[in-house]
Formats: sequence, structure tokens, C-alpha cells
Amino acid sequence: MRLERVVSLTLRIGVITASVLVVAGLILYFAEGDMSSLVSSNFNVGQVLAGLARADPLSIIFLGVIVLIATPLLRVLELALDYAWERDRIYVLLSLIVLVLMVVGIVLLPLEVP
Repeated sequence: MRLERVVSLTLRIGVITASVLVVAGLILYFAEGDMSSLVSSNFNVGQVLAGLARADPLSIIFLGVIVLIATPLLRVLELALDYAWERDRIYVLLSLIVLVLMVVGIVLLPLEVP
């Protein structure tokens, strides 16, 4: 399978999966009738995983957001692996730099803007 098809398929699957999770979580959220406010800075991955075991609607929504964030990361990783397979060191290095910058931006930057 060509690289373009793999990357395209990854993006499609990621966006569709994230959309299904967010919509399913919203349906459950409104079905429960709990209209409490939603604060994303109070959630972490551990809480999301614990909430998934209870089928918590907010955890399902946040899992959809996590999948959506992870989709471009996976795309850049796929490109780096393809460049490594082709032995193109410059593009492997550039792809890994982009990947590191993306991860740093997601993990280290604050989630809440004052």
C-alpha cells in the first residue's frame, strides 16, 4: 500500500473514531440529564480510563478528543517510519523533530488559559 493511502486511511479512521466517540458521549451525557459544567483541565488520562470502566459520558467524550489529538501524531510517526525504510536520514530527522515538537506542545503547555 502506498504511503499516501496509509496516511489518508489513518486520518480518516482517526477522525471517524473520534467523532463517533464524542457523539456517543454527548448522547449519553444528555440522556442522563446531568447538565453540569464541563471543565477539561480537571481531567487526566487516568481519570478518563477509570471513567470508561463506568461508561461515564464525559470520559467517552474526552477519549474522542484524545483520539483526535493522537491522529496527527500517528501520521507524523508513519511518515518518519516510511522515510527510515527509504533510508532518507534528513526527512527522518525532520519528521522526528516535528513529532517531538508536537508532543512537547501537547504535554508541556498549560491546558488552561487565564
